[in-house]
Amino acid sequence: MVDLENVDVSDERVVVGNGVSVPASWTVVLRSEPDVPGEIRVRAAYDPRLSRIVATEVSVSRSGEGDEVTSLTLREVRVQTALQVSGLRVSTVEEPDHVICSGGDYIRRMRTREGRDLTASVVDASTTYRLAAAINLPPLRAVADCLGVSQSTATRLMNRARLAGLAPGVDLPDPSATGPMINTPAPGGPTIG
Repeated sequence: MVDLENVDVSDERVVVGNGVSVPASWTVVLRSEPDVPGEIRVRAAYDPRLSRIVATEVSVSRSGEGDEVTSLTLREVRVQTALQVSGLRVSTVEEPDHVICSGGDYIRRMRTREGRDLTASVVDASTTYRLAAAINLPPLRAVADCLGVSQSTATRLMNRARLAGLAPGVDLPDPSATGPMINTPAPGGPTIG
């Protein structure tokens, strides 16, 4: 089993939006990674231009005599996975009526939350999307998985979030794909209810 530890976690936090924040930087230390005879260190930092965490440095050190670091060893280093898993641990999410929690705890709460109406679904989708994007998880897939909806429904929810001003800077492929509006008359558009 891989041992993952976050060290040198910056006290400076970056607020990425929707109540989500991440440390400005930290180091992920991995031990017992299969096919890597030693310790992996991944330095992570938030890149404001990319609006997400990135690996700024990756190193592998051998465990001792008889081991060596080769190109084959380096291919076994799963940098994105290290960023994602450690990101879930060091990120925080702040929601009204809830205690501030880690990104991982937030994701678990989203998967078990029941009784969402459309408004709550849009808010939860926008927060989940922002968290996932910041820590390099596929954001629309994360929304779909956490809210228990299809990816096309996740896209519609995020388009509604964007139109409602809950997802500034989110660029989706089809900004008009919001689905039918419920109980809201729209000229030329379908209504349900």
